[in-house]
Amino acid sequence: MKKILIISFLALLIAQWSFAADFAPTVMTLTSPAEIEYQFDGSDLSIPFTVTGTPAALWLVINTHGQKDNIIGVRNGHLGWHYVNKIDTTVYISGKYERSTGESTIVWGGKDQDGNTVQEGIYDYYLWAYDNQTPRQLACEFIMIAHQWDSQYTYVYEVGDDGLPLAKPLLMGSNCWWSGAELIDDQPWRDHGIHFKWELGSNPIDTASLQTTMCAMYQPLSQLDWGAENYAYLDFSYGGAIFDPHDYDYFYHCCTNVKGFVDTMFKWNFVTDGEAVRDEDWLGWDNLTWDNQGEKIGMWSQKPSLLTDGEYIYINSPGLHQKETEWNKLRCVSFDGEVIFEKMMHDWYMPDDPNPHGYINASFHQMDFQGPNLLGLGAHIACLLQLIDTTRLVQDPDDETDMLVWENRNGDYFLDRAYYPNVEPQWYCLVDDKTAGMLNNNVEFDKNGFCIVGTSYFGLTSFVLLTQDGSGVSNCSFADDTVGDDVNSTLGGRIIDSGSNFDGYYMDAAITQDMEPIGTNGAVNQRNTNFVAFDSAHGIITNEPVTVEEEIQAAFAVDQNTPNPFNPSTSIRFTIPEAGNVSIDIYNVAGQKIDTLVNDFMGAGKHSIVWDAHGFSAGIYFYTVKSGDFSRTMKMTLLK
Repeated sequence: MKKILIISFLALLIAQWSFAADFAPTVMTLTSPAEIEYQFDGSDLSIPFTVTGTPAALWLVINTHGQKDNIIGVRNGHLGWHYVNKIDTTVYISGKYERSTGESTIVWGGKDQDGNTVQEGIYDYYLWAYDNQTPRQLACEFIMIAHQWDSQYTYVYEVGDDGLPLAKPLLMGSNCWWSGAELIDDQPWRDHGIHFKWELGSNPIDTASLQTTMCAMYQPLSQLDWGAENYAYLDFSYGGAIFDPHDYDYFYHCCTNVKGFVDTMFKWNFVTDGEAVRDEDWLGWDNLTWDNQGEKIGMWSQKPSLLTDGEYIYINSPGLHQKETEWNKLRCVSFDGEVIFEKMMHDWYMPDDPNPHGYINASFHQMDFQGPNLLGLGAHIACLLQLIDTTRLVQDPDDETDMLVWENRNGDYFLDRAYYPNVEPQWYCLVDDKTAGMLNNNVEFDKNGFCIVGTSYFGLTSFVLLTQDGSGVSNCSFADDTVGDDVNSTLGGRIIDSGSNFDGYYMDAAITQDMEPIGTNGAVNQRNTNFVAFDSAHGIITNEPVTVEEEIQAAFAVDQNTPNPFNPSTSIRFTIPEAGNVSIDIYNVAGQKIDTLVNDFMGAGKHSIVWDAHGFSAGIYFYTVKSGDFSRTMKMTLLK
C-alpha cells in the first residue's frame, strides 16, 4: 500500500510540474558576414555562416543592390505573372540545404537563376532558414493565431506601449465566433464580442493569466444563453481588432450593421473580466458611416480586418466574390479619428477571370507590413499577392502607379491556381476549391523582407516562402506532418522577429494520423498556436569596396555584433549618415536598461564600440543604437 501511495504521489508531482511548465522555445540564430568581396570571375564564392539553437533547412537568395531606380514598371514571366516597380529584384535562389548547428558555408557560383554569369558590381545576399526537424511546440492551446479565410483576429505585440521591447510578447485580439477556440465555457460560438490579452511564455494550457473583456453591443454578458442557431439574426458584427500601440488599455475595430450594409469604427477601453467601455467621442455611427454594399456578407466570410503601422489604422473592406460590381476597398484612419483615404484596389477586381464560380472580386483580407509604409496584401481565394507603398496613398489616394511595388499572379506555378492539365478552364485566378490549386492563408514578412504565406490543399500542412520581390523560394513542410493532406484548410500564422527569446513562426497545429476529425469531410481541429524556429541573415557581395563604403556612409545601419555569441566582450558596429548625437543602450530580456555604452556627438560614417560584459550574467541581451530620427534594436547572446 505504501508503494502505491508513493507512486501516486510522484505521479501527482509530475503532473503538477508538467502543468506548471511555461513555454520557452529554442530559437534559431543565423549569423553571417556583413560584407563579402568577390571578383565575379566565374569561381565559386564560399559564404560562411553560423547556425545556433536548432538545425536548419536553409536557402541562399541573391538580389540586385542599389538598382531600384532603374527598375520601373516591369512586368514579365509566363502570363505576365510578375510585376516590379522601383525595387531591387531577385536574380538567384538556391535549392534547399540541410545544416546542423555550428559553423558552415554555402556556395554561389556567381550566376543568375538561368545559369548566366551576373555582371560584376554589388549584390545583396540573404540566408533564410527554419527548423524542419523538430516537431512544432505548443505555445497556446486556446488562442487561434490565424483565422483561415476570415479576417485576422490575433496579433503579436513585441514592443510595450512604452516603446521598449517586451520580455514576453503579447497575443492580443478578438475571438472569431466560428473559430472553434473556446475562451469561455464550452461553446465557442458564444465568444463573439470577446477581446483578449495573453502573455506568450505562460503555460500554454493554463487560462489563468488570460484577460478578457466583452463588447456588450455584440453579446451582453447577461445574455449568454441564446442558442447558436440565432447567430444569423445578430444586428451587429465586427472584424479583427487592433490595440492602440501607444496605450494597450484601448482597442479598435470595424463594426458592421449586418442588416443595414454599413460600417463604422469604434474605440473601446479594455475592462478585464468585464464589459468594455466605448469611447463615445471617437467616430461611431454619429460621426462615420461607410457604405459596405459591396460586402453584403454580415457575419459570413471576410469581415473588415485592421492593421496599424503605429501612425494610421488600415482597414480592408472585402467584396462578396459573386457581387456584380467592383468592391475591394482599402481604408485608412488616424488614431485621432480622421479618415485619411478610401481606395478601391482595382487589381483585385477580375470580371474577366474565366473561373467557373462566377467570382469577380478577389476580396483581399490578409495584410502585413514588410517594412515602414510597405503593406503586403493577399487573399485566400485569389492567386494575387501585392506589396504596396502606403505613403503614396496617404499623399494621393488615386495613385495607380508608384503605389504598387510588386505583384505576383498566376504564371510561375508558385502559389498559382488552376494550372493542372485536367482543370478546365486552366489558369483562372479566383478559386475556393482544392481541385484547382492551393489556397493562401495569411501574409507575413520577417525583418529581412521575406514573405511567408500559409497554404492549404498542397500536400502536407505547410507554408510557402517568397523573396523580397515576390519570387517563390520553396514550399516548406515539417517533421511532424504525417498526413498528405488535401482536406484541411490550414490557418497560416504570425511572425516574431525582433531578437527576443520568442523569435519564430507561430502557426496552427500539425495534421497527424491521430487527430480526431470534425464534421463530415474529415477535417480536423487545428485551432491553437504552435512554434517553429526560423531566422534570416543579410549581407553584401561586392568587388567595389570603395563604393560600398561610400554607400554605407550614406545610410543609417546597425550590424549584428561580433562575435555573437560572445564571452565576455563583443563589438557593435554601426553607420550614421550625418554627424549628430548617438546613444547605445543595453537592455535585458525584461526590457530594463542595464548599461549605456555611448551618449555623445559622433561624425558621419562607420563606428565600432566594444561592450565588456564582465559582471553580467549569461543570457540574451538587446542593444539599441539611436542617432537623430533613426533607431535600431538587435539581439545578442552572452555566454559564460
